[in-house]
Amino acid sequence: MIRASTTVTGLTNGTTYTFKVRATNAIGAGPDSASSNAVTPRATVTIFGSSTPPVVDSQDTGAVELGVKFVSDVPGTITGVRFYKATTNTGTHTGSLWTTQGTRLATATFTGETASGWQQVAFSSPVSITAGATYIASYFAPNGHYSDTAAGFTTAVDAPPLHALATSTSPNGVYAYSSTSTFPTSTFNATNYWVDVLFAVTSG
Repeated sequence: MIRASTTVTGLTNGTTYTFKVRATNAIGAGPDSASSNAVTPRATVTIFGSSTPPVVDSQDTGAVELGVKFVSDVPGTITGVRFYKATTNTGTHTGSLWTTQGTRLATATFTGETASGWQQVAFSSPVSITAGATYIASYFAPNGHYSDTAAGFTTAVDAPPLHALATSTSPNGVYAYSSTSTFPTSTFNATNYWVDVLFAVTSG
């Protein structure tokens, strides 16, 4: 069996599409296939965009889970997690999405990382989130050397519809030292650990 794939460009976010395919060979073209399931591309939104941390390597070598508390103004789905990486931030990283009560809603292992800069991973299935509810995105750094900005959450970081909460609203910049990935609850000096989400707005 011959399998082929293609990347479709030029689509409009929020518009629903279906697709048909047909085989072509030296004899000619075959009939169209049945229509695919409907799909709707979504724009991906992040909190920090292409920003870079002023301190790329904290020099801390402890194994640690690092996270950010955030809310969205609108319902949508979290499709994955991203974090900013120093060259010294080595080992296998995992990303997670949590409720504020500590229920892990999704997790994934980062693959194909670059030596440094923003890294991202997609969950196997997007997770629906509720507008106005607080969630925590985190990643596990088994060898430390995470990026940080002291007092980075003294005020909120706003990238509508996403908002990383100000510590005055809910202590932000969460972490937990552990040899394995775990729910982060500790905070220190409203520190931003440069953890982010991949968010897609729900149509409607």
